[in-house]
Amino acid sequence: MTQAAPQALTATAGNSSVERVLHDQAVRETRRQGLIEHAAVAVGRAVLIGAILGLWAYAAGRWVDSQAISDPAAVLHALYDLVTTGRLWPDLWQTVFEVLAGYAFGALAAVLVASLFAIFPTMEEALRPFLIAVYSIPKVALAPLMIMWFGLGNAPKIILAGGFVFFIVFMNVVSGIQSVNRNHINIVRVMGGTRVTVLRKIVFPTAIPFLFLGLRLAIPEAMIGAVIGEFIAASRGLGFLIYSASNELNIAVSMAALVVLVFVVAIGDVLIGLLERVWLPRQLQQADPRAAR
Repeated sequence: MTQAAPQALTATAGNSSVERVLHDQAVRETRRQGLIEHAAVAVGRAVLIGAILGLWAYAAGRWVDSQAISDPAAVLHALYDLVTTGRLWPDLWQTVFEVLAGYAFGALAAVLVASLFAIFPTMEEALRPFLIAVYSIPKVALAPLMIMWFGLGNAPKIILAGGFVFFIVFMNVVSGIQSVNRNHINIVRVMGGTRVTVLRKIVFPTAIPFLFLGLRLAIPEAMIGAVIGEFIAASRGLGFLIYSASNELNIAVSMAALVVLVFVVAIGDVLIGLLERVWLPRQLQQADPRAAR
């Protein structure tokens, strides 16, 4: 008996060491595969961008009139002039301000309304037809009315951007709320959880991935809303820069401003993606019904 105990402890320690080694190997392999996948994605994106630029440069002046689509070299030169002369920055900051304000306003309103629907399910049934009716209205058609109602300042652009963002985020959050596993809710209730506990531990954490999806999809929508408002009535902004350059038949400047718009949207998507990577694992842990005790 006394000899068997040390042997059992030695075997247990040996098994733990083997498990630790296997775990470390699995972690290293996972990291290696992740690096390979990220490198493959980066290379694929670079190849795609290079192919698009090459095709564009070849088509300009051969397949399509270069005055209609310009060419990459002319657009790069126009972008350089916009940056070095300082002409770009006032328009860029104006559009970024409108996009950020509209994005924050629309996303916050969407989360609040969706949360009310989660707390009061009958409210969703009562208001759903009205929200669908408002969503069916083309937002572009509302732009002139926004200018008439709120003037020529920042307000109509922010409201347009917020309107575009609201429905994208709202629909995704509501979908997340409706996708909650009813069995998890029943488990929490059997364990004595209250309605607040169900919402805090099950419903809201489950809806977080859908929220981040909506937030990422809403970034270009916010830009679209702000630029549409600048097209109609503005004296500053990237939309105004594109519109005025197009009227002057300066396609290179218009394309350069479009490139800046794309970069702004890409930066926003990267930032939301980083926030999602940090925040999402914690919320998924909270969504486990065992954590609701």
